[in-house]
Amino acid sequence: MRPTIVVITAHPDDEAFGFGGTLARYGWQRVRTVLITLTDGAAGQTGGLVPPAQLAARRHGELIHAARILGISHIEQWNAPDGALGNVPAEPLVTRLLERFRQEQPAVVCTFGPEGGGNQHPDHQAASALATAAWRAWRAEGHMTRLAYITVAPQVAATSEIPYAPAHVRVDISATLAVKRAAFYAHRTQKADRAYYEAYQQAQGPFEWFHLVDETAPARWNDLFTNLPVQPKEAPITFMAEESG
Repeated sequence: MRPTIVVITAHPDDEAFGFGGTLARYGWQRVRTVLITLTDGAAGQTGGLVPPAQLAARRHGELIHAARILGISHIEQWNAPDGALGNVPAEPLVTRLLERFRQEQPAVVCTFGPEGGGNQHPDHQAASALATAAWRAWRAEGHMTRLAYITVAPQVAATSEIPYAPAHVRVDISATLAVKRAAFYAHRTQKADRAYYEAYQQAQGPFEWFHLVDETAPARWNDLFTNLPVQPKEAPITFMAEESG
């Protein structure tokens, strides 16, 4: 069976900024990659490219473009209000996410940690809570599934005032870094954040880091699918010297 990973984010550009290398890598490994973006992105920056009234439509187009760059298998945007996701009744969204899990049968679900990422955005925190509630309900139905919160490199967490969850998995994205960068740059309205993105990725190294919810990895794993019944069908492509030879 082809494994599936579902990534749940708040805004257009979240998928590229945080999860893009992992999405591209697993896509290359013949994993089905599914992206659910919960808000319409209407409260983001315009980049001077469109009037605010046209921003949501513009950002939807940028999201589709970035998803194609990352090779995402399936993308959907739910159009909850940007900047007010936490004010939307949670139960209907959790129910809808649970139904999508039943349809997609994901082995791995990824989202933000409860802290909401580096900017502690309330929408990111709400996305984390919604995804976690739906995942717990999905697991309670008897499914072997894993929830992974994106986090930061241990050396970054050690010096940050933000309460990041500890990293259990280090996904090598050395081969997909350029793809990830191109996907983030496809969000042209958010061009003011490019320096922020570059500094963030430099601090993480050629990796994306994840915390496993309700489980502890021995030492540190290099694959989100470790010890799960389904596995990627292709070996990862890496440019890391330590992996060569």
